[in-house]
Amino acid sequence: MPGTWVVVLAGGESRRFGSDKLVTDLDGVTLLDATLASVPAGLPVIVVGPERVVRRPVSSIREDPPGGGPAAALVAGLAAALVAGADTVSTLPGDAPGAGAAVPVLLDALVGTDLVVAHGDDGQVFPLQLAGTAAGARRVLEAAGPSLGAGASVRRLLASLDPPPARVVLDPRALLDVDTPADLNRIGEVPTA
Repeated sequence: MPGTWVVVLAGGESRRFGSDKLVTDLDGVTLLDATLASVPAGLPVIVVGPERVVRRPVSSIREDPPGGGPAAALVAGLAAALVAGADTVSTLPGDAPGAGAAVPVLLDALVGTDLVVAHGDDGQVFPLQLAGTAAGARRVLEAAGPSLGAGASVRRLLASLDPPPARVVLDPRALLDVDTPADLNRIGEVPTA
């Protein structure tokens, strides 16, 4: 997957969790490290959010403004990947420890389209798990406009695109995320690269 970058969205206030969930222990590693470990080896990774110590080499950036929300983080990550020379880019939420296993599936689905977004087998959209060509990433940036996505909804941002992102159904294990402490119990064994 030469020319492919992975953006991991690791901001947020973890309101429902009650503390910074990304530093929570999950089988001896932080939740963020578990997510990063699931990304295929050899792919460069950009983490968007507060700088944290992680086990995998990554580039860290902040959304503009810091704390500007998931759409701002998505826009910042896509922009950074394009500046780094990405031909394709995949984005993942930092709180989904099996999400990286879906990167090849998302990228393979880019045949004939410039942007794809993850769906569950029940039709639920997972807007933070997507992949795009450089042209698809630029479409997202253009749709975000001068606000750079600050305070916007990722779902609405993607829904505003014409044509919309193609749908890709992912394995449920790649979609499991952590919103509350109880969610840690349902994660169990997650796939890693």
